[in-house]
Amino acid sequence: MDNIKAISSAFETALRVLLLLSEVKNRSLTITQICEIDFISVYAADFGLLDENLHGYGTYRFSEFLARKASVSKAVKSLVLRKCIRFKTSKKGYLFQITPNGLDFANKLKVSYAEEYRLAVETVVDTYRLSESHMLKEINRCTLQSLQEDTHE
Repeated sequence: MDNIKAISSAFETALRVLLLLSEVKNRSLTITQICEIDFISVYAADFGLLDENLHGYGTYRFSEFLARKASVSKAVKSLVLRKCIRFKTSKKGYLFQITPNGLDFANKLKVSYAEEYRLAVETVVDTYRLSESHMLKEINRCTLQSLQEDTHE
């Protein structure tokens, strides 16, 4: 039971945020960008970017996006307190960037999931160029498509 709790924990989210920020190294991202990149990365096959979804094909996977901001915000706060990421203010709000300490930790994560997630993040960033509006449009499109498929079954 403890293993099940750890899978979708703030700790797991924090590890993904570190991996994500390690892929965009010198860029600062908003919470919204982090949420969108993370969501599309774990469900990259649904977006036509990779062959498989890292988190499978659960029926309610698209409903996860709405809850993601709270878990990512909690993870980001924890990472700031641990000096793994830093923040600055901008017109967009807070922007987050990985620190050398965070990058060192992320680079030590060598398991296959971490490597697959990095590839997914790189693909998402290359495809959407960090455009919040473009990523949100695609998330909404895939969500609507999923809902339409559910009603036709």
